[in-house]
Amino acid sequence: VWRRLGAEVTVVEYLDRILPGMDGELVKQTQRIFAKQGLEFKLGHKVTGAKTTKSGVTLTVEPSKGGDAEELKADVVLVAIGRRPYTKGLGLDAVGVELDDRGRVKTDEHFQTNVGGIFAIGDTIVGPMLAHKAEEDGVALAEMLAGEEGHVDYGKVPGVVYTWPEVA
Repeated sequence: VWRRLGAEVTVVEYLDRILPGMDGELVKQTQRIFAKQGLEFKLGHKVTGAKTTKSGVTLTVEPSKGGDAEELKADVVLVAIGRRPYTKGLGLDAVGVELDDRGRVKTDEHFQTNVGGIFAIGDTIVGPMLAHKAEEDGVALAEMLAGEEGHVDYGKVPGVVYTWPEVA
């Protein structure tokens, strides 16, 4: 989005490719499209420092596998290092709902928590953190609560990257 608004954009990625976990050919074509749009890539690099200046931010980056550091100057830095469940402040601890070591609500195959009558779906539980997955969880839970057999086949939930163009 920032590139389409005229900003210069450099993606710094620790791994040697963008979109890890997605199909290699899809990634190759996506990166080609992004490069055509004007995005620059520093693949196989890690950020080792950031300093704010009067004119923006100076990042220090170096190759992930070792090598000489270099500086990148930017007006703004956007850090995107993954997703995590937003369960703080929901009062789950007050009612005794158990969380796993990553802060996700523990549930059984019927979305039931360890506390009777409390269910959890979507981004708060194990699985992809995607709106369409949460919607499927909700439909399955509603079916179960209505006495039907609700089910989500997580193997068929597509991974999505909300870019332009979108990647799935």
